[in-house]
Order: sequence, then structure tokens, then C-alpha cells
Amino acid sequence: MGKNNWNLQDMQETLVKDTEQRIEQGFESIKNENGGSFVVKPATEAPVPPMKDEQQAEPTKGVQTYIPMSMYRRLNDIKLTRGETIANLVAEAVALWLDVQEGKL
Repeated sequence: MGKNNWNLQDMQETLVKDTEQRIEQGFESIKNENGGSFVVKPATEAPVPPMKDEQQAEPTKGVQTYIPMSMYRRLNDIKLTRGETIANLVAEAVALWLDVQEGKL
């Protein structure tokens, strides 16, 4: 060996153990913040909003749009009042708009 007496394998094992310990501590911290439970989902899995029974069998598509902050605030107020997600409220609004456009309402 040269000037230093470093053991690469020992260093790697120590790094892996330290990383595993930090991950475990992170999960424990999250678990404690959420009242003792948490759900881990793969990063590639998109959240699926709860839907009405007749819509559950149909595949869904996420849609992104931009609205003025004044509209967002109004939408957020309704979300908080009803205890629903913005995604559900927007899906409800789009369904109503489509019915109007198609002459059903």
C-alpha cells in the first residue's frame, strides 16, 4: 500500500450503513409526523383521484391547465369547505360544462 492505509471496502460498507440508517430515521420521522402511518408509492405512479362509481371503471387522464389566481382562490375555498380535492372539483366542473355544451342541461 502507498502513503495511506485506506480500505475501500470498509469505507463503502460504512457509507452504506450510514445511508441505511439515515433512510430509516427519515421514515421514522415521517411516520411520527403522520400519526404513526405512511404510504410509500413508486415515483412513477400518478395519484388517482377518487371518482364517482360510474366513472371508476373508465380509464382517466390527468389534465393540466392555468387559471387566474382569483379563480384558484375561489376553487380552493370550495375545496376546503367541501373537504374534497381540487381534482374532483375540476372533474365535476368539466362534466357539467360538457353537459351544457352538448345540450343536456
